[in-house]
Amino acid sequence: MKKWKIAIMGCGMIAQDIYIPQIKKMSKAELAAVCDINAARAKECAEKFAIPQWYSDYDELLEKCEFDILMDIASIPAHHEINMKALKAGKHLYSQKPVGLSVEQVTEQIEAAKEAHVKYSASPIHLLRPDIKKVREIIANGTIGKVTMIRVHASHGGPEYFQYRDADPSWFFKPGAGALYDMGVHGITMATAVMDRPAKEVGCMAAISEPERTVRSGAFDGKKIKTDMLPDNYLITLNWGDGCIGIIDTGFCQKASTVNMLEVYGTLGTVTILGELRIGEGDGVRLYLDDPEKKARGWMDPLPQMYPDKEFEQADSIADLIEAIENDTETGLPPEHARHVIDILCTIPKAAEEKRILPLHTEF
Repeated sequence: MKKWKIAIMGCGMIAQDIYIPQIKKMSKAELAAVCDINAARAKECAEKFAIPQWYSDYDELLEKCEFDILMDIASIPAHHEINMKALKAGKHLYSQKPVGLSVEQVTEQIEAAKEAHVKYSASPIHLLRPDIKKVREIIANGTIGKVTMIRVHASHGGPEYFQYRDADPSWFFKPGAGALYDMGVHGITMATAVMDRPAKEVGCMAAISEPERTVRSGAFDGKKIKTDMLPDNYLITLNWGDGCIGIIDTGFCQKASTVNMLEVYGTLGTVTILGELRIGEGDGVRLYLDDPEKKARGWMDPLPQMYPDKEFEQADSIADLIEAIENDTETGLPPEHARHVIDILCTIPKAAEEKRILPLHTEF
């Protein structure tokens, strides 16, 4: 059995706490190298996880290391350059979100993958989640009738608040990053995933609600940071046409919440993913039916997941990519879907500034 060699760009929290431990359990994958612009971090990561090679220069990684798949887990502003170099070097790619900062950048990446005949898998991973698949199945089967509204909750208290970090989180609040690209991408991906079709229009209210923050844990605990360059609080509206609209709250201003991450309302009922947003999956899917033909009216018990015997993990994105490579099929995280999400992300600031609904221009 072939083991696919993986190199990871970016040795931060998500790599060390999530991806590396999960990949090391996979039968078809092995970690060939890690790379980080912080040489000490790259070296420490390689030693901690017994990874054969480490680099602090990305070009050197591409030149000297033999590997099949690049995982881009670097900071948001760096994704496009890293992704383009990997694709042009003929590497299969999994990129963290957002994969680029404009529709044009993502289109360039998609064309580069096609030209190099490599597979490209684009985060976020919500399209692979068993609970999202279950909701899509319920909608596609017409169980809740015609969909009329989607509500998504994709907010938390800020990267300086709820996660331990050994690096200064100030960059999250600067242009090229921000709450919209860090959290809004999740909410928009979930909404468009369950609808399984692109939105037509977007509107938004946005605000800078906390212009100064204090880091609450990690190596920079207690540091005060200015956070007044970008909005940190968004209320986004989407329109799919045919009487279906959506609302997404997203940002860095909710220290805690009891709101479920997603609800879809239809003419015959409601389907809900229970629990707050987690990058894996929620606490189950619950269904409300009001269907006279089935003589059903009320909440059903939480529904079983599509794969109840298998725990869903973020690194399932790599298993999905390997399967696509081996079978020459499309990945479950197509970059065309990510491009539509970025179309929405890039239109939101203008919609908020002009206080009007704006059209979208991409499909998937």
